[in-house]
Amino acid sequence: MQHQIQCLENNIKKFPKTEDPHDKFLEKMVSFAKSAREQYEKLSNMHNNMIKLYDNLGDYFTFDPKSVSVEEFFGDLSTFRTLFLEALKENHKRRELEEKTKRAKLAKEKAEREKLERQRKKKQLIDMNKEGDETGVMDNLLEALQSGEAFRDRRKRMPRTQDNRKVTLERSRSRQNGTVAAV
Repeated sequence: MQHQIQCLENNIKKFPKTEDPHDKFLEKMVSFAKSAREQYEKLSNMHNNMIKLYDNLGDYFTFDPKSVSVEEFFGDLSTFRTLFLEALKENHKRRELEEKTKRAKLAKEKAEREKLERQRKKKQLIDMNKEGDETGVMDNLLEALQSGEAFRDRRKRMPRTQDNRKVTLERSRSRQNGTVAAV
């Protein structure tokens, strides 16, 4: 590129002067050559800076800039970045899973301790009643009422079956205007 700009400048110097006042060829070509020279110098400086910076990258990342192309280096760097971000996500998920299992284990242990404590208190209450020792019975009964131990043995109410619900629903639909249809 520099050679061609130099040839253009030499040709402009050798170009014969014309007598036509409307001929702007020389004037335009001189301004073009000057602009081309400035742009080439700027581009050349940028290219030299890029080569220096790439050599510095080679020193920093310990690779030979002459044997590894810029595209290959930045491709490898992009691949590393992608894999690194994936590893960060995996580590984060793994930590969350570990914390979740730890919390579940602690909750299970706590529930087990509470269950054993309730069983122990219940056993103490039963043992007191068996012993026939009447001292502190009211205190124990009040404590059992306050803690809810006295109400723990109730059975849960069983939900209705699907068949019962359908029959009730059909009856309610069959009653219209005060008349009852036989089911």
